[in-house]
Amino acid sequence: MSIIYAMSDIHGHYDEFIESLSKVDLTDTDNRLLLLGDYIDGGSQSFQVISKIIELEKKFPDQVITLLGNHEEYFSEWLFEEDGASKYTSYDTIISFIGQNKRKNIVDTVISDFSLSDEECLAQINKKIRDCVTSEYPEIVGWFRNKYFNSERFYETDTQIFVHAGIDEEFGENWKLYSNPDIFTNKFPASIGFFYKDIISGHIASSEVANDPSYLGKIYYDQKSHYFIDGCVGKSHIIPILCYNTVTQSYNY
Repeated sequence: MSIIYAMSDIHGHYDEFIESLSKVDLTDTDNRLLLLGDYIDGGSQSFQVISKIIELEKKFPDQVITLLGNHEEYFSEWLFEEDGASKYTSYDTIISFIGQNKRKNIVDTVISDFSLSDEECLAQINKKIRDCVTSEYPEIVGWFRNKYFNSERFYETDTQIFVHAGIDEEFGENWKLYSNPDIFTNKFPASIGFFYKDIISGHIASSEVANDPSYLGKIYYDQKSHYFIDGCVGKSHIIPILCYNTVTQSYNY
């Protein structure tokens, strides 16, 4: 017997992440943990969450599968794209990397140059913060670079599709060929109903998809083919775990 565990939308909530991880058993080398994106932004410990994920990947290289969400893509655009400096504004995530004092020192140094316009100041602050993150955390920046440029945005089994936001279901079995890549991390609104494989996703809070506040912090199954596992940790302080038994082909949550 092997179990596939899935969780999503950690959003910088490290303590809740550790609590959920305590329920995951990777001592059985057949078990897998799928992380479906949005590890950063929202809470105050994005750096700690990413560091823990990298640690897990090193310890269980054949068992931990990590997908990116839209928030990791935003952060990666800020790090690597030419026009990315203006796209990223998550104060808490930046502070989790460089701390308030270092950020303050960067800001104070830049604004002390009275020859710069407001727009130039903002651009310089953004660049210096980005350079600071890049120089101080090369391993994490390298992790983002590899995931952003080289990794798939979904994980597929014979009967399931794990993805951050969703796929274009109108294409049926040709979804991999014709889905706009942006849809894997940014799909909105969610789809419900029958599909030829189960789709496990986060991105949109389960309580929102269900239109039922009692699903806050829980997993919502549409009774057809979709499992929504974003527990809205910012409100619920819970990161729910979907468990799939590959022998009985049954879900538990």
